[in-house]
Amino acid sequence: MTLSAVLSDVLSERLTRTADNAALYAALTGADGVRDIGEQMGYSAETGYRLIRVDHDSNSIGTDEFEIALVDDAQSSVAYYIKVLLALSPKPTNRHTACNQVWRSASNRHSLALRDISQNVLFGYIAQLYDILLVEGEVYGGGKFYWHRQVSRAIDGGFYVSIYDQATQAFRAVLTQRALSDIHDQAWSTAEPEPLIALISTVPPTGH
Repeated sequence: MTLSAVLSDVLSERLTRTADNAALYAALTGADGVRDIGEQMGYSAETGYRLIRVDHDSNSIGTDEFEIALVDDAQSSVAYYIKVLLALSPKPTNRHTACNQVWRSASNRHSLALRDISQNVLFGYIAQLYDILLVEGEVYGGGKFYWHRQVSRAIDGGFYVSIYDQATQAFRAVLTQRALSDIHDQAWSTAEPEPLIALISTVPPTGH
């Protein structure tokens, strides 16, 4: 099992257990750095929900972290959660790169509130501030399907999309849905494929 898989399992357990989810809700909503970002990004949450961001100070190795959550105030719970780590590498552009670990509740109660939430948060908010490094397996319960869906949305949305090529150890541009499908088909056809990695940006990579 990879480190990413272990981290995803820990994250999913933390958010799926009712007591732990309630504790995270309390920690997020009571944090000093909490702020509502729904209005800022033009996102209208369902009644009783709030989309919040909690910032954390830089740590000793010079990276920054923040968390985004869709919280259900009526039940004091977290319906959707992203932990974001900002880094300077890889750096094909001149912006920070956001690496994300994502979890969403499977409860039917949150179905309407979670509709299009990933698209709104990833592309309506995070991508406007940072490049997104989207790694297959960093989403609990999503895997290849989530990765392919979000990268496909990015291409349709006019973002610059690059896929990491394990052979050349470099990112290469993916311009069309057909090219993305070819990459996806190849990954599904491989017995032990490497995790798919995409870089999504609003600006072209350096040198393009």
